Amino acid sequence: MKPKSFFSHRFSLTVEDATGAPPSPSRPAPHTGLERLIDLNLLLMILLIGVPVLAYCIFASSG
Repeated sequence: MKPKSFFSHRFSLTVEDATGAPPSPSRPAPHTGLERLIDLNLLLMILLIGVPVLAYCIFASSG
């Protein structure tokens, strides 16, 4: 990132690839086994910890 001139507050941003290869369209990477395991752990944590704590907060505040 560099200014257009010395006293300018406008900057020019140039993004360059280090390999010099032309940019390719980005495709989502396929899920690996580890990513699926992390997603499953996150879902289980939400269901087993988050939902009961939320229900407790709701019931405790109503009484």
